[in-house]
Amino acid sequence: ELSCRRQKMQTEFQRHVPTGTLLNDRWALAKSLGFGDGTSIYDDCLVMGDVEVGHSCWIGPFCVMDGAHAKLSIGNSTSIAAGTQIYTHDSIARFLTGNPNLRNVRAVRIGSNCFIGPGATVGPGTTLGDHCLVAAGCYVEGTFPAFSFIAGNPAKRVGIVTIVDDEVQIKRLSDGVTH
Repeated sequence: ELSCRRQKMQTEFQRHVPTGTLLNDRWALAKSLGFGDGTSIYDDCLVMGDVEVGHSCWIGPFCVMDGAHAKLSIGNSTSIAAGTQIYTHDSIARFLTGNPNLRNVRAVRIGSNCFIGPGATVGPGTTLGDHCLVAAGCYVEGTFPAFSFIAGNPAKRVGIVTIVDDEVQIKRLSDGVTH
């Protein structure tokens, strides 16, 4: 059966995926986690604790969704690209000081209609408004208003997302656009 599924995946989609993805339906997995209707999540993702995801979201392969110490919430119609890691805690102070009682724990909220690029890392306490675009490979921590284009390491708001008649335009703040 496994070899038949692999062959079907290769024939239909020209891709090889981990065994768990072949054996488990992404939409059924999302539903079993209490995520919204039409949301899918790959079997190879790590989901811990209090993670709330809205409807019509796509959570790509190899993601980390950490709601183990505080709530992680994601709005509707948001894409979390492959390899993205979202954390509600870190132990930086604990290890730098040697004090085992120190830990940074803060909830994370990602709005609706956002796109988080591949390999991005979202840190504790981050809030992204609706319609935010996060560039690939960023470390994001902080609060960003709706319609922000966020890029860099550490990430900052570098532009504005504009949507007119379903056409998306990204304008960099350095192009004369003001906050």
